[in-house]
Amino acid sequence: MTKLRRAMASAWCALVFTCVSPLSADEGIFAPPPLPGQTDPPPQLPVDKHQLVKFGRPNPAGILPPPLETLQKSFDEPVLLPPTKSDFGDQNRPWKDEPLPPLDEELWQHGGSYIYTAEGDRLGWPDDDAHAQDSLLRLPEDYVDPEPLTLFAQFEGEEPIKNSIFHWFGPGAYDWEPRFVGYGAYQASAIAYKQGNTRSDGLGHQLLLELDLRLTGTERFHVQFRPLGEGNTGGSYYRFSDPAGYIDNSTGVPQRFWFEGELHSIFSGFLDPFAVRDVHMVAGKFPFQLHNQLLMNDEILGLAVNKNTIFLGNTSNINVQGIYAASDVDNVADANSAMYGTNISIDYKRVFYEASYLYVNTPDAPGRDQHFAAISRTQFHGKFNYAGRALFKFGDEAGTGSGELFVLETNYTHHMPAHPLGIEFGVAYCNLFYSSEGWNSAAGGNFNRLRSAFDVNPLVAISSGTQLGETYGASLGMQFFRHHEDESIAPEIAFQSPGGDLVYGLGLRYQRKTGKRTFLEVLGLWNISDNEALRRDGVFVSETILF
Repeated sequence: MTKLRRAMASAWCALVFTCVSPLSADEGIFAPPPLPGQTDPPPQLPVDKHQLVKFGRPNPAGILPPPLETLQKSFDEPVLLPPTKSDFGDQNRPWKDEPLPPLDEELWQHGGSYIYTAEGDRLGWPDDDAHAQDSLLRLPEDYVDPEPLTLFAQFEGEEPIKNSIFHWFGPGAYDWEPRFVGYGAYQASAIAYKQGNTRSDGLGHQLLLELDLRLTGTERFHVQFRPLGEGNTGGSYYRFSDPAGYIDNSTGVPQRFWFEGELHSIFSGFLDPFAVRDVHMVAGKFPFQLHNQLLMNDEILGLAVNKNTIFLGNTSNINVQGIYAASDVDNVADANSAMYGTNISIDYKRVFYEASYLYVNTPDAPGRDQHFAAISRTQFHGKFNYAGRALFKFGDEAGTGSGELFVLETNYTHHMPAHPLGIEFGVAYCNLFYSSEGWNSAAGGNFNRLRSAFDVNPLVAISSGTQLGETYGASLGMQFFRHHEDESIAPEIAFQSPGGDLVYGLGLRYQRKTGKRTFLEVLGLWNISDNEALRRDGVFVSETILF
């Protein structure tokens, strides 16, 4: 039976092969079907007969690629076959015949920073003349990013991990990664200013030196020197107005010095490495600001401890700070006061809250101890932002007594697609404030920044200065940014009523980048008032060099 089955299977295969072979031999007599969307038959590619391989069925339609030639060379020799070339030519690709532009032209047209601007912005497009002066401060081809003086590790970037012999306390504590950075700034300035019948004209200069020694990513020592301007004098200067002469405010004593760090990192040898503590501290003489500089803006000698990432209820974060200043608290009652206090900030449903309590002890001025309480609320509504602040002062029985300060700050960012006069966007702002008769800040500057377009320059009080007594006012202005923020112009109009005297003012702040590490700043002020002592006008010009 097995032999019979094999014979029947062989007969069946022979029958199938006999029937299919004629069909396969005759399939080339029919024209190939048209391609999709084609009505005419496809063109035929010429094929040389001697290139056909001697086995396989023919290719009468000529639509298949030509078969391979029979190579008569040794397999040991590499052979490069000529590419198959179509008879169509390059009539469908005329761009192939266009010559490439010169390299310098290609770089000029497509290598500038203007290609990163918004579509349609032609402000920074190159001129037809490659050597023409461009209106933007474009970086030259040989530009190198400025870096400060750096030791032990490079200023930016990552380096191979180094095994340090220094580390924090305890077994297995974190190693130090020392990096020292030295940097600073030099400023030359000129001022022409008049308040009432008193003129203040002069030339001055200021030097800042910053020394930063980083031990780890969260711990560092920091020292700042102001060799030409001790304290908040703003530098040394020559005064032309009476009494004329050179005012020397130079000093070799460091003005700021502190250590800051994270306690979990410092005591990592004794704590769980996976625990999240977020307890930070700073000790020394350091700057401290509260409530946008309105409650406090001073350099204090003391200690501050901060606990971050506290989550309660629906809050996204709670930050608690404890503050102790042994001395150097610049209060109106005593410039060497001591201070104790706490500050809490809360993020809650896209709203930022800040609450503070401070106690200022004035040992050299009995009866003038002061208590401060303040709360602020800041919220963002797209491009519109506002902050409301309420600050209260209690005590000071031997002085001016209790007082309050209420502030509303707003700003709105507006982008200008047409870029008139090169202006890309502007930030409009409006500030309103009211302070009662007994109000004064806890430490440092008061609310001068709300009463004029410019901050108080410490060299000469170009703003109105601290004034006691009931006062209220408003300021309205807008800061314009031009040429990719290389230039800023901020005009402002302001109104205030210190002690019932009406004062109206116009102000202007102009800033422009003048080089890789330099910038120019111009402040202008003009006030009018029935009280001659409150009439002010002046100009302050400075050029700053960063290094």
